[in-house]
Amino acid sequence: MTGHIVKLNGIPRSLKNGKMIKIVNYLFLIFAIFIIRRHKMINKKMASLAFAALVCIGNIFAGNNNITFTLDITGINVNDGKIYVKIYSNERDYKKDIPYASFVLESASKNITHSFDIPEGEYLIALFQDANNNGVLDTNLLGFPKEPVGLSNYNGGIPGGFNKQKIPINAISNRVTINIGRV
Repeated sequence: MTGHIVKLNGIPRSLKNGKMIKIVNYLFLIFAIFIIRRHKMINKKMASLAFAALVCIGNIFAGNNNITFTLDITGINVNDGKIYVKIYSNERDYKKDIPYASFVLESASKNITHSFDIPEGEYLIALFQDANNNGVLDTNLLGFPKEPVGLSNYNGGIPGGFNKQKIPINAISNRVTINIGRV
């Protein structure tokens, strides 16, 4: 079953739709060609500056190579609280709890599959099921989670940092299964 997105943060609209990026790049290319062809009619410095600005703006919108990534979540307690997912792109942001993207899924099934577009790279995916519906991961006095959790590249034991738990996301590695459970 495909998960229902309740809330999505962190992923720019242009990354949600790869076709939009291609259209914007083509428009910038057409406009740049137009400027170059009119090059003889306007100041050469102005034409060069306009072209450089268009190339920079086009690269900003283009971003990295986007991959349609599929996240499979297993072991969910059905209708026992929403699933909160956070995706981190580097160690610094992981330590400060600043996710690159985050979203919330309904727990309508024991297994949920959710796909989204994201640039190629290495990411850590952390999730938890909010059993008491307070919007935060509850922990005990020692800091261990009281609610079911899941983590990318986790094989049991004490979780490591970003570098141990990160996974590559690219054209070959574009799907991961994370089991959610109690620690």
